[in-house]
Amino acid sequence: MAFLATFVGVGKYIDPDIRDLVGCTRDATALHALFADTFPDSKPNLLIDYYATAANIRKALQETLGAATSDDVVIFSFSGHGSHDHRLAASEPTL
Repeated sequence: MAFLATFVGVGKYIDPDIRDLVGCTRDATALHALFADTFPDSKPNLLIDYYATAANIRKALQETLGAATSDDVVIFSFSGHGSHDHRLAASEPTL
């Protein structure tokens, strides 16, 4: 059994219509550190702020889920804005 994880924290947005958030990057970084310390054989992904583009989030999610077997535990954590139509707001553009 493997533990596979991706932690995303978007506090800074390229789109000026989306206000920046305080704490999202810190939350994702703390969860990533906790997971990496608790499961030393794991290699969790961390995407924060301008690295958390729609393309990078999509790629990390596909890689995390794609590497999983039925015996594995998968965690995908997102801290940031969402939309009224249930989409995640990446650093740029919206997922």
